[in-house]
Amino acid sequence: MNEWPLLIFTLSIQAAIGGIFMLWVFQFINRRKNLDLQSLFKLPLIIIGALSIIGLAASFAHLGAPMNAFNTIRHIASSWMSREILVTGIFIGLAVLNVAWLLYRKKVLPWLLLVTALVGFVDVYCMAAIYTHSLIGSWNSVNTFMSFYGTTFILGAILVVTLLTTSLYRKGLELEVKQFMRIALATALVGFGFHIIGTALYTPEPTEITIVSSTISASVMATYKFMTGTRWVASILGVTLLGYLTLSSYKRSYTILTILTLLVFVLSEGMSRYGFYLIGS
Repeated sequence: MNEWPLLIFTLSIQAAIGGIFMLWVFQFINRRKNLDLQSLFKLPLIIIGALSIIGLAASFAHLGAPMNAFNTIRHIASSWMSREILVTGIFIGLAVLNVAWLLYRKKVLPWLLLVTALVGFVDVYCMAAIYTHSLIGSWNSVNTFMSFYGTTFILGAILVVTLLTTSLYRKGLELEVKQFMRIALATALVGFGFHIIGTALYTPEPTEITIVSSTISASVMATYKFMTGTRWVASILGVTLLGYLTLSSYKRSYTILTILTLLVFVLSEGMSRYGFYLIGS
């Protein structure tokens, strides 16, 4: 499997998009409260900005050189890859602008968070459209869109839970933590539901199954099946951990459990994306 740069690119950018969206949701539900968003959002926005830069670097590693991106973008009228490069660049620019505004202006702009998230959702669509317009039958389905948006919501929710709620607890804002945790759990469940629905809707034709079976080695198929099964187990474990964090009032190991939950979801979504590229390689 030679698509590691693409795997890193898609997961990093989608996590950043979901994270920006969840930060906007948090400020929206607490807009009437006098919360210090500058200090609360500083670490999450810096991490999201870093993920965006990591995604950019991974995309250059896939393309070979930055100049290739500029050459590709010239075909925006006919190429989903050109559209994805353009929209990704806009998203990364907006994500970095959010960080810069916070660090230098000492403010969080809710409208800028929302615009960045909306551009990000368009970017996810462009990412998925590249694969659904390919010649690989296993990619050319609604499951690709559902999978990409599912990953965006899941990783975004747990990323912000990990980076934000510990600070809220330290400030004694327990009600805000519980309220946001319920929203994060619901968001992650929506993402998980997207994965389930996408898998259920993906019904390859018998001829497609025959072609795939004849072109992919038995060892690759065995790896794919193992990773798919393990991924679902990890996803269920992640949802269970997030549900426990939401319902439990036990705070002693809260930070460790949030980090563990994040790692479990990164593992499950990483295996899902690895299997996606493996079956199409």
